[in-house]
Amino acid sequence: MNLFDEIHEIKEEFPKLHSVTNEVKQQELNFYQRFAVGVFVLCFFLGIVFGNLFSTCETTSYFYSDACLVTEFNFSLMITIWFVSLLVCIVLYAIGHIIALLTEINKKLGKFH
Repeated sequence: MNLFDEIHEIKEEFPKLHSVTNEVKQQELNFYQRFAVGVFVLCFFLGIVFGNLFSTCETTSYFYSDACLVTEFNFSLMITIWFVSLLVCIVLYAIGHIIALLTEINKKLGKFH
């Protein structure tokens, strides 16, 4: 058998965007999952705000001076806030997903009693 014929036989199509969005719309988010998404959106904007509030000093007027001539946006603080909030929100979302799975298992076990 030809290798290309074998690849053609087992080849699967990529999922279409319409089918992927239908699968996502079917999922119901519980409180923890909605809370995680909300916290991430809030922390996304807080990262931008804190990056602007706590700006970094580009150059100083003298070698040992505390005065800044030019301040810059603090990208490292913004990225740090985004990364930490992403990790926290992933944990919250995972807890919500575990609770949703356990609730579904409990409903299925309740049918047998």
